[in-house]
Amino acid sequence: MKVSNSRRLSLEALLTALAVVLNLAISFPAPYLTFLTYEVWEVPIVLALLILGLRSGVTVAALNSIVLELVKAGLPAGPIYNFAAIVAMFVGILAAQRVGKRRGWGVATLLAASTSLGAITRTLVMTVVNAIVLPLPYPIGFVVPVSQVPGLLLLIGFFNFTVALYTIPLAYAGQRAIAARYRLTSIYSQP
Repeated sequence: MKVSNSRRLSLEALLTALAVVLNLAISFPAPYLTFLTYEVWEVPIVLALLILGLRSGVTVAALNSIVLELVKAGLPAGPIYNFAAIVAMFVGILAAQRVGKRRGWGVATLLAASTSLGAITRTLVMTVVNAIVLPLPYPIGFVVPVSQVPGLLLLIGFFNFTVALYTIPLAYAGQRAIAARYRLTSIYSQP
């Protein structure tokens, strides 16, 4: 969608604020690893990608990470890992968008491919990241004994995969609703 710089900045600020508020307001612990929480704050970030493009998606993700670093307790490097997970998910979404645009995929196929590739890239990248950082000392890692890392990688991988399975479709639904309401087209959407 073509937007002016001031409108782009306003939308980025709005989506960042929405992501931060959702991060602080809604969370459900994963029943299999209670230190992981299912949240919906990534939806506005993916929405920024779908509506405004990669630059805005990365900007909103980065701003969200900075704010979370300042206001949310936990592992100091946690927001950096969240940022890496989101950007990895973007890679899968954009790869599906690119192939779908060339092949003329319909909305359902594009959504399925974006969700699948986004979930796969997020899971693969974060599995590598977690394999490296889990054994490291605080504030970078969690001092997990190396013998426990493989089991945790499976559970954390499942978590990353399932987060993408609801985040991407919700963002697509939001993008389609906004596009229909304001009669907009996005460079990442199909009619």
